[in-house]
Amino acid sequence: MFSNLGLFANAKCPDPTCGRTRCFFSHAQASSSKLPPRAPTPSTDIEPTRVQQKKMVEIPTSIRDPVKRKWDDGDGDERKAVVKKLSQMVKKEGVKSPGARPAPPAIVPPRTEIKPTVVTSQRPNQAGQPPSLPFSIQASPHPRTDRQKALGTLYTQFSKLYAPILHLSPELAHQSALTQEAEISSSSTTLRAYKTAIHHAAVSVSRREPPDSIPHPSIGTLRESRIATEAAEKAKASRLTRARIERYCLPLNDFRTWRYPDPRDESLTGPGTGQEPDAEGTSQTCNRCKVPFIVSSTNLEKRFGECHYHYGKTAPERVEGRRKWIYSCCGRERGEQGCEEGIHVYSDGDDDAILAKRVGYKTVSKCVEESKGIEVGEGVEVVGMDCEMIYTTAGSSLGRVTIVDENGGILLDELVRQIVPILDLNSRFSGIYPGQLESAVMDLNAVRAAACMFIGPQTILVGHGLENDLRALRLLHDRVIDTAIVFPHDKGPPYRRALRDIVKEKLGYFIQDRTSDLGHSSAVDAKATLDALKWKVREDNE
Repeated sequence: MFSNLGLFANAKCPDPTCGRTRCFFSHAQASSSKLPPRAPTPSTDIEPTRVQQKKMVEIPTSIRDPVKRKWDDGDGDERKAVVKKLSQMVKKEGVKSPGARPAPPAIVPPRTEIKPTVVTSQRPNQAGQPPSLPFSIQASPHPRTDRQKALGTLYTQFSKLYAPILHLSPELAHQSALTQEAEISSSSTTLRAYKTAIHHAAVSVSRREPPDSIPHPSIGTLRESRIATEAAEKAKASRLTRARIERYCLPLNDFRTWRYPDPRDESLTGPGTGQEPDAEGTSQTCNRCKVPFIVSSTNLEKRFGECHYHYGKTAPERVEGRRKWIYSCCGRERGEQGCEEGIHVYSDGDDDAILAKRVGYKTVSKCVEESKGIEVGEGVEVVGMDCEMIYTTAGSSLGRVTIVDENGGILLDELVRQIVPILDLNSRFSGIYPGQLESAVMDLNAVRAAACMFIGPQTILVGHGLENDLRALRLLHDRVIDTAIVFPHDKGPPYRRALRDIVKEKLGYFIQDRTSDLGHSSAVDAKATLDALKWKVREDNE
């Protein structure tokens, strides 16, 4: 450490009760009054000004001890010589004289931890008073008095607007006023522009419709209210009602064109249905590798690997100047061995006569009539539905069904208990994994009855490729909207656009973009079809 300069050594300490061991000021009088009188110094050669000097160094032990010993012996000549030598050292080096008291080590006071100050708004304790403008580290170009006055103006208007709902959120007016003032202050470069913006904001708030609930489009700053209002208008414009979307329903005469099961075909619901629940022991063609095989549910683990297939689709690519068809799953050319291994599976496709022999069809009206003993409503106006299929000895079977309302809320989401042996869960696309179906409690008939608690005869059913879902559910319905038909393929039927491509193009987000280990989400797909239809309704009404 640096030595003390002693600039305040001759100044009297302003603290009469000062107890500091190393004080910068003089304590000559205070020391003489408090300390007991000391014996007179035997020497008369040392000047008083040198004895009281503060800027001195410690006396070396080799010098101090001999002096004390000589004093005790009473040798005056040697004592005088030593004192004279010390006086000379004081003049040259500032050594402390023998009469000076050595300074004890300085006592460092304990450090106090200073906690950071959180800048908050100082709100008054009295209710109904405007909030105080919070102190901000960033300098504002506008005077604080003007900002506080503007804050009070905004608070008055927000308080009047929120009067019906202030009991639900007493701090709502404070929060809106503070946020609105901060936004205007940060965006205004001059005081005049700031005051003009405050005036316009206050007038705009005063003209809003009083809210009756939280949340509400009238709540919040100008920007928040504008965004909420636009969202509410958009939702209102795209609301799905029977009257607005009936024109998109598939006509009955087009059911055969798009391979939908015909609700008017009585052979699908009459006697003789359900006589062949599965195809065990029959010869079928593998739906994946196109190789004939005998349907069997035995030794599935040992048979794994009998089927080599590609799960992706082929698309034309120009390779080395030649046009080749390449699989999207592995990049191999069409005709090469499959990149995946599994069990041979099959599907009865769109042959409704064979499907009816497995499990008979039922119309929505018939299901509602059979459920008269249960409390069943008339059904929802519009619902979205998506089903996930697995492979069993009965072909492609229903594994999961999901029904959502207009806003995407899940009405029904059930796994289906199988009554025939399972061959492959088709997890890559169904999202169903081993062990999940063990907890299923509803079979196909029970799930169909549960679905008809929300699907009534007048309910409009929305989906993508609904003919497959209706066949898996063995349900006949004549009021359907298929987004694959609403957004048609350039080549026309039977070609269809993928749902993920429609959603990406029209809505700007991605679905079915999960990894191969997760599979599809039936709830997401069902909601996406409704969102795509809402976009179509808004587009056609503009």
